[in-house]
Amino acid sequence: MVMVAGVVLTGCTESQTGAPVPAGPTSAPGGAPAGGGQPTVAIPPRPRDISLEGVDPCKLFTKAQLDQLKVTRARNLVQDKDTFKGAPLCAMDGAQDRTFFGYSAWLVTTEGMDLWLTGKRNADAKLVSVDGFPAATYKIRGTSTFHCWTSVGVANGQQLAVEFAPITRNAFTQDQMCQHSEEAATLAMQTLKTLK
Repeated sequence: MVMVAGVVLTGCTESQTGAPVPAGPTSAPGGAPAGGGQPTVAIPPRPRDISLEGVDPCKLFTKAQLDQLKVTRARNLVQDKDTFKGAPLCAMDGAQDRTFFGYSAWLVTTEGMDLWLTGKRNADAKLVSVDGFPAATYKIRGTSTFHCWTSVGVANGQQLAVEFAPITRNAFTQDQMCQHSEEAATLAMQTLKTLK
């Protein structure tokens, strides 16, 4: 299986290129990615703030939830690339029959999910709701075979970002990838609410 470790907020496998990152400079002062601006849609309020500080990303999924997602292995990593450097993440390998895929769950405390909806990122994004919280579902602009991310706005300047990426080529449509990322984000949010 292709490891998802150490990727730049794309969760790309070795066969993928590109990243849904800001256009222009790759980072702003303080290490946060550049590419600010106002969202192009009205983002509804959160039911409450949930800080990601001190959370173990792999504890966001119970054994039953991992079984539901068909995850066969999960491990804690720390982002070592420029984008969201230092963010804790859980990289998960999944398989169903002869189809292989990966999930990753990132705890980003350097910016909120609203920046994905500004139109200033290299991403096709739309506003969704995940377990009652505002979220953005997005992919690399102009692609349809690499992955899908769902970032949940859990607190000001914080997002729980969950990616689904196929390893087996042509096994999932873009809609199916986004359904999987939203499902995993929903499960993670359900668990997060019990931890905080």
